[in-house]
Amino acid sequence: MGKIVVINPGTTSTKFGYFVDAQEEWTKEIKYNSDEIKKYNELFDQFDFRLNDILTVLKEKNMDKLDAVVSRGGLVGPVKSGAYVIDQALLDKLEHDPVLEHASNLGAKIAYNILEKYGKENAKSYIYDPVTVDEMIDVARITGLKEIQRKSIGHHLNMRAVAIKVAEDHDTTYEQSNIVVAHLGGGSTASAHRKGKIVDFVSDDEIMFSAERSGGLPLKELLPLMKDYSVKDMSKKLRNEAGLQSLLGTKDLMEIEERIKAGDHYAEQVVSALSLQIAKTIATLSTTLKGEVDYICLTGGMAHSDRVFNQVEAYINYVAPVKRYPGEFELIALAKGGERVINSKEKSNSFKG
Repeated sequence: MGKIVVINPGTTSTKFGYFVDAQEEWTKEIKYNSDEIKKYNELFDQFDFRLNDILTVLKEKNMDKLDAVVSRGGLVGPVKSGAYVIDQALLDKLEHDPVLEHASNLGAKIAYNILEKYGKENAKSYIYDPVTVDEMIDVARITGLKEIQRKSIGHHLNMRAVAIKVAEDHDTTYEQSNIVVAHLGGGSTASAHRKGKIVDFVSDDEIMFSAERSGGLPLKELLPLMKDYSVKDMSKKLRNEAGLQSLLGTKDLMEIEERIKAGDHYAEQVVSALSLQIAKTIATLSTTLKGEVDYICLTGGMAHSDRVFNQVEAYINYVAPVKRYPGEFELIALAKGGERVINSKEKSNSFKG
C-alpha cells in the first residue's frame, strides 16, 4: 500500500495532500496574502513557515509513516520527464542556482524535510515532471537569431498528466499516442507528445496570449515601445499586465463572458482572438507531429469556458478530436508518479547538476 504526501507550492499558496495507492484521502490549500509573502526578501526565507504550516496539518491528521513524499519540481534546468530523487545536489541547485526564482523551487526542500519526519525506512522523496522538463527535438530549438534558442519551461506536470489521462480514457497508453495539450491560464503553454516524449513546446511568450501574458508580438511594433521601459518594467508589462488584462482591464474570463452576454462586442472579439491564437498554437505543434495527432486536449482554468472550448474546437478539430480537462491535476499527477516509482513501474532519476 503506497502512502504518499504530495506538495505543490505556488506564489501565494501551498497545495498538498495525502494519497493511498494513488487515491486521494484528503487535500488542503493554505493561502497567503501578498503582503505576508512580501515580508520575505528572499524566496527561501519562506521555507520555515511554509514547512511548519504543512507539518501542523500532518500532525492534526495523525499522519502514518510514508512510502514517499513527492513535490512539484522547481526550475532545475533542462531534464527529461519523470521522477528525480531529492538529494543534496538537487537541493543546492534549487536554492542557490535555479534557472528562475519561483515558489516551486521550495518544494524539494519541504518534501525532503517531511520525509525525514514521517518517512518509512528506505523511503525517498522526489520531485516529478519539473517546470523545466526538456525533451524537445533539436530542430525545434532553433530560432532566426543565433543568440536565442527556444526553451521548454512551463506547465509540464499538468500537461503530461492530461496526456497520460486522455490515452487511458481511450484504452491506449501514453507511449503509444501522439497528443497535443494546451494549458490555458494566467500564462498559457502547450506541448506536443510523441509516443511518450514531449518533443516540442510553445512557451507563454511565443504565440497565444493568455489572461495576463502578451504571447507573441510583432517585433517591428514592439521595439519602439521598449525605448520607454527598463527591462524589468517591460517584463512586468508583457508578463503581468498583458493579455486579457491589457485588452479588457481584467484577467477574469468569467467576468468577461458576463460582459459579452450584456452586449460588449469588443470583449466578444477579444475572446474570439484568444481562441484563434490557441488554435494556431495547437496547429503549430500538430505540424511537429506531421499531422499524426490522436488527441488534442485543453486544460487549465480557461478550459472551463464553453465559449473558448467550442471556438477552439471549431478551428482545430480537422486535425484530431478535441478533449477538455479543465482545471489542473497536479496533485494527483504527483501521487500517480510517486506510485509508479515505488511500485517499480517507473524508474526514478538522479539529478546531474
